[in-house]
Amino acid sequence: MWNNDIISCVKGGFAMSYQALYRKYRPKDLTEVYGQHVVVNILKNAVKNNKFGHAYLFTGSRGCGKTSVAKILARMVNCENVEDGKLCGKCASCIAS
Repeated sequence: MWNNDIISCVKGGFAMSYQALYRKYRPKDLTEVYGQHVVVNILKNAVKNNKFGHAYLFTGSRGCGKTSVAKILARMVNCENVEDGKLCGKCASCIAS
């Protein structure tokens, strides 16, 4: 089974690993998201007040951070100890992701 994060290949007898740049530099929490201040503030307030909508629709051109923000939101919803838009990194959900 192939792992999507790291692809190992043999080239000239040496094993090499490659990680795609969009996975390497993807923001880990809302404080690292650049250029989406309105979206970040809306999501931080939703987390702070513990009031989430039943659905969020992320739209925009390619490369604006739709998938990154959606993944961060999913992690924040599942985290047990979110503090001001930052994941705790200690609960079982944060460790698993």
